[in-house]
Amino acid sequence: MTTLTSLFDRMFDRPRPAWVTLLVSLLLFMLPFAAAYLDGMLDDSFRNGDWRILLVYPAVIVYILIVSPAMSRMGDEVVAAFRPLIYIDNEAFNNLVKEAGRINPLHEWLALAVGAGLGILNAWGSTFEDNIFWLKLYWYLSSAFMYGLLAWTIFMSFSSTRLNQALHSQPLHFDILDPTTFEAIGRQSLLLALVFIGGVTLSLVFAFQPEYLTNPVVWLFYLPIVLVIVLIFLLSMRPTHQAMVAEKKRLLEPVQRQIRSACRELAQRLEQSQDLASLPAEINALSIYEQRLLAARTWPYNTAMLRTLFFSVFFPLVTVLGRLLVEVFYR
Repeated sequence: MTTLTSLFDRMFDRPRPAWVTLLVSLLLFMLPFAAAYLDGMLDDSFRNGDWRILLVYPAVIVYILIVSPAMSRMGDEVVAAFRPLIYIDNEAFNNLVKEAGRINPLHEWLALAVGAGLGILNAWGSTFEDNIFWLKLYWYLSSAFMYGLLAWTIFMSFSSTRLNQALHSQPLHFDILDPTTFEAIGRQSLLLALVFIGGVTLSLVFAFQPEYLTNPVVWLFYLPIVLVIVLIFLLSMRPTHQAMVAEKKRLLEPVQRQIRSACRELAQRLEQSQDLASLPAEINALSIYEQRLLAARTWPYNTAMLRTLFFSVFFPLVTVLGRLLVEVFYR
């Protein structure tokens, strides 16, 4: 089942042959070199290292093309995980997913146009010599396309929350003691964070300069990036967390009432020297159940996901340092 009915889904999220992706990627990576060759700047771009900066836009575009199908499949897994939790017939469930996942194409075009406009403004700040035409044309077009595609992707990410909200708004029937019920949500949130980390890594690998190492502003900039990654991971799971907290509270309250009632009755029987019957066993069983409920997770992630997220936030930094070490060794 496709979770989103959109222009973006039809263009990027559909499975495509590997050779198509490879061919498109090669063409995109060849464009800056072809432009530099036409302007007679190919040797200079390799000599002064500008070739890396020229590859930033193609790298991000190819990255979006590669990760989009994976994000779509993860969205389908989330919908499949919710299906047994919502007690409605298949037709009603499919209509719910279809309506919540429908996106106005006009809004998509608007997001693309806004992103492209920002890309042109960003490219406008770059300086080129008067005799350079093709590189300048490439820089403007690739900047507009990359920023447009990035804004389009961000818009689609926010739009997909409508579907999650629609699923969470239904009465959900699940076992709070089963930790695997919502793990698909946790995996989706982790994938969102990892996709963001991958984009940051690409931009740093291609655009990071050795002189940045001595600039404290660059290092301070990395801290908000880590915070954003953690927020992406947690906020995308917040509706599920709220549903799990509500279910945990719903189950805990009657158990705790029964424990208090049984304890009062036990105290009265002890005071009156009456037979305790099965009260101690009942209180013990209720206490064990209460402890299990109290220990139940209310976030749909596990230790492996947290470990992956923790080490991943350092991946862009490690990659950049590795690139700089390779450059030093090469020189």
